[in-house]
Amino acid sequence: MKTFTFTALTAGGRAYDIQFPLHPQTRSPEAVSAMLTGLLETLSRQVEERRDISDGDVLQAMAMTFAIRALMVDADPAAIKALMDELLAQAHQAAQAARAYTAARA
Repeated sequence: MKTFTFTALTAGGRAYDIQFPLHPQTRSPEAVSAMLTGLLETLSRQVEERRDISDGDVLQAMAMTFAIRALMVDADPAAIKALMDELLAQAHQAAQAARAYTAARA
């Protein structure tokens, strides 16, 4: 299975190099990376601008986004749900396997 490495940086200066597995039908790893970066940047801006947002709020909004995008796919809902479950489980496992380190500051 192909993978791509994504480096996630936290506001607290921790970094994680995550080896995400790519689905066999992935057309563009570059587009996946660009969308992931854009989504995380948007989330970071929202969280920085407000103090009343919890981690649970962020996860809930992401789950709702995932569900809406799945609804927009013209395919069998059960097949899409199975794919969503598979993708989320693989991504979660990859993120949990990453070890934190202190990001260098220039």
